[in-house]
Amino acid sequence: MRVVVALVLSLTVMSGACFPNNPRHQTYAKIAEGGAILGGIGLLAVVNTGADCAPKVSGMPDTACEDKAALLGNIGLGLVLAGLIGFIVTVSTSGDDKVATSTTTPTPTPTPTPAPIAPPTEPVTPPTEPVTPPTEPVTPPADPATPPANPAPPAP
Repeated sequence: MRVVVALVLSLTVMSGACFPNNPRHQTYAKIAEGGAILGGIGLLAVVNTGADCAPKVSGMPDTACEDKAALLGNIGLGLVLAGLIGFIVTVSTSGDDKVATSTTTPTPTPTPTPAPIAPPTEPVTPPTEPVTPPTEPVTPPADPATPPANPAPPAP
């Protein structure tokens, strides 16, 4: 039994760090580490504690039972801790998940070249018009006022 525990512990701790670039083997390592954790928890659940050992002779403790309970409890705790440490090592040494990107780069569209600018020429002054004073508009003569059709009544 000690050989099996030693083998599981060594494979659990070292399997994640041995395959940092192989996701398939990392998955196997994570499964093995999860199994070690569950095995340790299961072992701790079924192992008797030293208090459960009933003395065969009154007044004399059953040391064999207490030693066996302590050993199995330590093995269960070791499995849990080794599984946790191995899982942390496996996850921390795994490569980052890379998003698949295309390797082709789009060709940039050429920018249109502006038309060449003509060199400046001498400024041309517009012809000046003779200045004449503004004339007033001619208005037609006003017609005499026509009385309204209905005159207003005189005021009292």
